[in-house]
Amino acid sequence: MREVATDTVPRNGRRRQPVEGHPLGSSARLLTRSALIIFLVTIVIGILNGLDVWDPGREMLLTHVHAGTLGWITVSVVAVALLMFGADADEDTARGARNLAVGVVVAVGLYVIAFATTQGIFRPIGGTLMLAAIVWVFIWVLRRRASAPRTIPHLAIVLALTSLVIGAVLGVVLGLFIANGEVPGLSAELAGGTGAAHPAAMLTGYLVLAGIGIAEWRLTDEHGSSKLGLAIVWALFAAGLAFNAAFLFGIDALVQAASALQVLAIIGFVVRMRSHITPSAWRGAGTGVYARLATVYLVAGVGLLVYVVQLFVSGQISPETGEGPVGVLTGFDHVMFIGVMTSALFSVLTMDRAWDASLRWMTVALNVGLVGFVLGLVLDVQVMKQIFSPIMGLALLWAIAMFLRPPVSTPSA
Repeated sequence: MREVATDTVPRNGRRRQPVEGHPLGSSARLLTRSALIIFLVTIVIGILNGLDVWDPGREMLLTHVHAGTLGWITVSVVAVALLMFGADADEDTARGARNLAVGVVVAVGLYVIAFATTQGIFRPIGGTLMLAAIVWVFIWVLRRRASAPRTIPHLAIVLALTSLVIGAVLGVVLGLFIANGEVPGLSAELAGGTGAAHPAAMLTGYLVLAGIGIAEWRLTDEHGSSKLGLAIVWALFAAGLAFNAAFLFGIDALVQAASALQVLAIIGFVVRMRSHITPSAWRGAGTGVYARLATVYLVAGVGLLVYVVQLFVSGQISPETGEGPVGVLTGFDHVMFIGVMTSALFSVLTMDRAWDASLRWMTVALNVGLVGFVLGLVLDVQVMKQIFSPIMGLALLWAIAMFLRPPVSTPSA
């Protein structure tokens, strides 16, 4: 497999930027730029919290998380889905995609505002609106799948969105349970189990599948499927479902089985991508470095996941109450959110940009900040969190400033 070129050359001989040349490029840009603006909420809260100059409290921390997972990551994943599944879109499809993009941005914006400013029933109402937008995206992708290439990345995105729908449903149920103390038709125990099952669906199902799908899409030009690739994607999907069931019904043994299945699948993915992450592959990789970073961080994330699972099974950590060494859990979250997903999404945002000094230094600062911050969380060293949190945050602000401006140079490999 060879690396995909990050630019195209039309018949007139002039270089054309991939997103600008795409039938749904304008809708994808609307989504990514909106996502970058919403990401500011997550970054500012994260910097102030990491410096310990402000204790945002649980409500603002939830805003921090949801502005990141939905506002930044999910809105950007929708943009990627438009690019992947809309290459042959006609004018009617383009208009529908535009309406879809606007609907997603409005739904996410209202949901983030609901978390930041309201409590009680308004959050599940916002969650229901967000769920409707997610289902809309899911149906659009399913309809487009028949005319899209049958590749592993395309399948990974379909299954990632399936996991996202499941996670969104669990999130609405959790919101109703928190607001009312009960959910009609569900026992208190089962409804309460969504407190752990909802983040599990997002982290171990949705984000992992989306991460590998985008990373492989950016690294390869494989047009078919492979048995190993299919096994990896379906194993990751099954592991995500197993995590959901384990937390919903309190089956500790299923947590360990799901963890083992996910580890095996990620090992298989790294084996498939090994030619892209060897030392020689990084030289001259250009903006392809981001997809490679996402692959490397997947390994780190799975390692932390195994550790988190062991802490959970042994009763040393409780994601619901915040008891125990939850810094490890928070470290795992940031490896997935920033290391895997943000790197993968940057690989898409830089498709039409040159690999220049500004991108290089931003990338160095971001990864130094992320690694130091995660180590500070895992080792519970407060000063490391205070030092590296602003480095990571300022690098992300730097990236947003660059990506909100249109590219002015010729894209590189």
